Amino acid sequence: MLLHDAAYKMTVDSSQSRFPTEASINDECFKKRQLVESAGAFKTAAVMIYCHFSVALLCLNVMFDLSLFGLPIFILRKMQIIPNKLYLSITTFIINWTTPIVFFMPMVFSGSKIYCNDIGLLEETKSKNSLLLSNHGSRIDWMVGMFVGFSRRLVVESCERIRVGFVCEALIQFMPLIGWYRKLVCHDIFVWRSFHRDAPTIRGNILDFHSANEPRMLFLSPEGVVVDFGPKDMAYVAACRQFCVDQNYEPFDYVLTPRYKGSMTLMQQVRDCQGPVVSVCVAFVRDGKLLNCSLLSPDRVIPDIYTLNQGVGGSPVDIYIHLKRMNIAQDLKDPKRFMMENYKEKNEILAEWDKRTAAGSAGDKDWMSQFDKLDTHQLECILYQIAHAAVMIIVALCIGSLGALFKLFAILFGLVSGCHTIGWILNSTSMESVPFETGIKSIALALQTWRGEPKGSNPKIA
Repeated sequence: MLLHDAAYKMTVDSSQSRFPTEASINDECFKKRQLVESAGAFKTAAVMIYCHFSVALLCLNVMFDLSLFGLPIFILRKMQIIPNKLYLSITTFIINWTTPIVFFMPMVFSGSKIYCNDIGLLEETKSKNSLLLSNHGSRIDWMVGMFVGFSRRLVVESCERIRVGFVCEALIQFMPLIGWYRKLVCHDIFVWRSFHRDAPTIRGNILDFHSANEPRMLFLSPEGVVVDFGPKDMAYVAACRQFCVDQNYEPFDYVLTPRYKGSMTLMQQVRDCQGPVVSVCVAFVRDGKLLNCSLLSPDRVIPDIYTLNQGVGGSPVDIYIHLKRMNIAQDLKDPKRFMMENYKEKNEILAEWDKRTAAGSAGDKDWMSQFDKLDTHQLECILYQIAHAAVMIIVALCIGSLGALFKLFAILFGLVSGCHTIGWILNSTSMESVPFETGIKSIALALQTWRGEPKGSNPKIA
């Protein structure tokens, strides 16, 4: 994982000694977790079957689009048979075809409601190249971004549909299906080391889009990592809190400290078009409780694809998006202070959410009046789902492989459910930012434990 540069100077051991009680959160959290919150055996089984079905269907659709459209176009570009401009135009069309399939069942059909505090600013980010710096309290920030970029009508007025890209950890591109799709079709920015060291990669990717005049909403999570509850995770939380103290800030309870070295490289995304740079803070609420609450709370839930899908059982996750324009000077001298001030604001927003949800006042008019509810376009998403299924069936019939298509779905369903179940047994939590991640990551953590290493994320220090 990619972490905050300055915090690297602190060792895990010294962090643990400063906050000796935090590692105990791991065991307490795992004891309290249920597969489906507040559900009996029958409801749990029914909801999990739906979740596995949803993820398997997502895999099938993405596999189809990647195989039939994405991979051939990528190969043609690599062979320089088609120019970069045509490649990006075609892949934007493919992304718009795939995107509603990605978020429909987890977000729309499962009952999530999405709110935003500044529709005008959100529409502006969709009208030209923009850079959005978001907190990282969930594993499905990318899905929220895809939903927002795809929508042609946020509330009442129509707006632009825009391609959405992400600055993400390099290992994501190797994750099955979704990771491959983001690499071959979406042309995301994959960072191996740090913004500073990977600056040529970042500049080259941005230049590809600018030279082709292909606008893009570019999302970045400066925290760089989602922390779970392992000893290494808690040690990193402790290191971030100590870094706040060292910089004369109160320790952040709800966010990690942001990475800042080399971050100005990303300003190239908006430099030519004077596009907006926007601070994004997302709160996830279920049954009146803030899921991304204090990092040190055993009640914290890290929303993932399964968390969203479980909304079909009657407890959907509502998503609240706070936007604020960031006025960043091109010759900014102290990006560290600027980013820390921004994350202080994000921490305060989530602290207010936590206070209000705990008091039962989050639904009060004085608080909710700042938000507009976004249209989830349920009918449009259903039509896309039907059209997608029809295209797959027609292609299968044309090549005489309809039976193979259904067998493939059955295999994917078995792999998805088996991988997630194994991961849950090993690690007592779901970590599905993309399909199969729970199983893959849990096996990796189990191997760490078997080798005698502390369980938790083990960031690469660069």
